[in-house]
Amino acid sequence: MPPTSYIGSDGFEHQVSPASPLPVDIATATLSVTADGVEIKNDSGNPIPTVTGLSIPKHDYIDLSYTGSNLTGVIYKLGGTWDTVSNIYTGGTTVGQLELVYDGSNNLVQVVEV
Repeated sequence: MPPTSYIGSDGFEHQVSPASPLPVDIATATLSVTADGVEIKNDSGNPIPTVTGLSIPKHDYIDLSYTGSNLTGVIYKLGGTWDTVSNIYTGGTTVGQLELVYDGSNNLVQVVEV
């Protein structure tokens, strides 16, 4: 996956790999706790988007399930063993699960943590 670009507080473009945290200069930002969680605003008073909600737990592999050609389930597994006959992981403990919901036109409309 190619690096992600961002404009730093120094005004120059920087690149980080997808596995790297994206630096955020909060020296002039304000941080407040609200009923909805933590809110960070930049020096212009505009909220800085943050990702909250679904949490992908530590896992070793992912089981996927389909209905027709639609991905409908994601199960995160920890542990398990590699099956050399079928070339897939088997067993392990389920540590997280997502359900993907589609409308009548096969458009993905929801991702629900189960």
